[in-house]
Amino acid sequence: MVVELAGRVVLGLAGLSMTPRDRSADLATIRAGIAAGTTMLDTARAYAQVDAPLYGEELAAEAVDGTGVIVGTKGGHSRIGPDTWDADISAGRIRSDVESSLRVFGGERLDLYYLHRVDLADQPVEDGVAALASLRDEGKVARIGLSNVTVAELERATAITRVDAVQNRHTAMGREAADVVAWCEANQVPFFAYSPLRSSVPAPRLSALAADREVSLQRLQLRALLASSPILSVVSGATRPETVIDSTAAESEPWDDKLQTAYDADAAAGK
Repeated sequence: MVVELAGRVVLGLAGLSMTPRDRSADLATIRAGIAAGTTMLDTARAYAQVDAPLYGEELAAEAVDGTGVIVGTKGGHSRIGPDTWDADISAGRIRSDVESSLRVFGGERLDLYYLHRVDLADQPVEDGVAALASLRDEGKVARIGLSNVTVAELERATAITRVDAVQNRHTAMGREAADVVAWCEANQVPFFAYSPLRSSVPAPRLSALAADREVSLQRLQLRALLASSPILSVVSGATRPETVIDSTAAESEPWDDKLQTAYDADAAAGK
């Protein structure tokens, strides 16, 4: 059996962290999600403002203080200018990023730590994975994750150590990471789908069903993605209390043949 890290709808903080916003309002939005049942936040060293390089992690730390909510964060990728980024998963960089995150969260161990951009880094995946394995042995990281990763890279990584989570772009209407999801199913590794709604595929049948049920189309799309795999969770990028609450409700939205049929028809038409 796969061990769930938290509930299956995770609140991602990228949209709340990378441009100047009303911090108090964003904290209220995150806390509305927690009150509605969100039990995990997703952030990263790269979710930052140019003049506040740790903003995303600092926002997450403040929002979850005293709640017991799990935070997944990421390193090896950071924002170094308005439109400039770097990717470095060398052992030295990963250790430095983990230590920085520990200072932000004020604890002795991080819940879940990903290599953020395996696809953009010049170093082989083994370098970053070995560094995280050492940090887990030292008790500084509880779980190791890989983000933006291929099946081949997962195979190389798991030859070194256990991987506890994978996060790739995977939309409700596109299913772009189907091969990685299948690998995660076979190996019982939790998969987190980011940008789950970012697709240009139309969904007329789901839209009609959403109107009939008096719920949002987005909620039904998230529910369909959750139904596609028992190891899959979605990372919602909602930025307002009402949309955060709506996304969280996707996990409990009834799933039936009518919803399955509408989803299958829209997905097939979009191919």
